[in-house]
Amino acid sequence: MTIVQDPHIVALYKKIHENPEYLNVPREMTFVESPLHTAASEGNTGLALEISRLKPSPGKKLNLSGPSPLHLALGKGHTNTVRRLVKHDPELICVPGREGITLLHYAVEKKGH
Repeated sequence: MTIVQDPHIVALYKKIHENPEYLNVPREMTFVESPLHTAASEGNTGLALEISRLKPSPGKKLNLSGPSPLHLALGKGHTNTVRRLVKHDPELICVPGREGITLLHYAVEKKGH
């Protein structure tokens, strides 16, 4: 049996092997630019899901500009990444970003237009 491996995920585990704290985000840090933020922003769905499985907490953190990983993905049109992350953790749609806007707000606004 051949296992197809995403090179981004292989690189992630290499970074974790080199630094076991790589994905750790201190609870008291309100704002952070985590690997999950980067993966979601780039639309790298597989990597974003793998990070979210390993460390779900960065999904609820905002970066210094105010968006969560889902806000970043949605803002760049990476709807598949958004759908897959929300399917993995439905609570992410209620994470307030800049000005308190959640993905639920976006969905209601879109449906109203």
